[in-house]
Amino acid sequence: MTTITMTKSTLREKSIARSKRWSKRLLLMGGMTVATGVMAGEVLSLGSGMTTFTLPDSERQIDVYHYAPEGADAQTPTVFVLTGLRRNADEYRDAWIEAADQYNFTIVVPRFSPEDYPGVAGYNLGNLTAEDGEENPPEEWSFSVIDALYSDLQERGQTERDSYYLFGHSAGCQFVHRMITFVPESKAQATICSAAGWWTLPDTDNEWPYGLANAPVELDKDEQRLLFAKKLLVTVGDGDTDPWHRYLRRSYQAMAQGNHRVERAWVYYKTAEQKANRFGLDFNWAFQTVPDTGHDNVKVAAFAAAQFDAFERTGAFGVTTPDTAPDS
Repeated sequence: MTTITMTKSTLREKSIARSKRWSKRLLLMGGMTVATGVMAGEVLSLGSGMTTFTLPDSERQIDVYHYAPEGADAQTPTVFVLTGLRRNADEYRDAWIEAADQYNFTIVVPRFSPEDYPGVAGYNLGNLTAEDGEENPPEEWSFSVIDALYSDLQERGQTERDSYYLFGHSAGCQFVHRMITFVPESKAQATICSAAGWWTLPDTDNEWPYGLANAPVELDKDEQRLLFAKKLLVTVGDGDTDPWHRYLRRSYQAMAQGNHRVERAWVYYKTAEQKANRFGLDFNWAFQTVPDTGHDNVKVAAFAAAQFDAFERTGAFGVTTPDTAPDS
């Protein structure tokens, strides 16, 4: 083992650099707005629709599929839904319509195009780095898009609420759990992350992207404190146990997290719990499997909507985290 000794000067320089980077991220996130071209000044229509937004800092356009139930107004909760790897935003929106009508949610599903956010790096991993490996500025991150869109909805009078709900399934869950890791100051009020094929564990014992060691963006203890304080429900269908699922990564590092999605979700949750306990940090996460469900976005969406409704009414998810790993 090689021991690296840092002088006080080196540590101070790293601390200053990290503080400047974090301040810049806060400034960019806080001040970022979204121009909407011909849609400026309008609100999202009732029922189903699609609106194209332009991100002024990057000039990229992003299609947003949305649904608002009858009677929706500026106090209706907004749920951002992140898609699986096919980025089929229209189908994910449609999977939430029944629940949106039942619980009175406005559904917003951004579609991250493969052209602007290519592959796993561009979507699942947040577009944190450019092709040359250099860190992208925060306005280029796919993670930054969600708060930017919400800020625009606030400015246009679509919502008067300070925060939104956040849901991701499969590759969308990969997006979501990394988003709240690297943008813990987001406006997400509560988050549900479902059935990731593999995870970025919140520790430095594993190399990026399976852990935070040598991640392109360094996290300090304050950022980890914010992460563990998040209201996060980690979930997965109790039947999502196929070790040979065609979209399940089977690299050595992924297999170390478990044989299938149920095991991997539990490992992610317990890793976070153990780290928070070790450092005496508040831990507000929960874990629950979805009964009688495989790798099924539609069934998980119904479960997630009921949990957001419970959170809206009580300030907590309506689940009890098990003491032991779920049967698989």
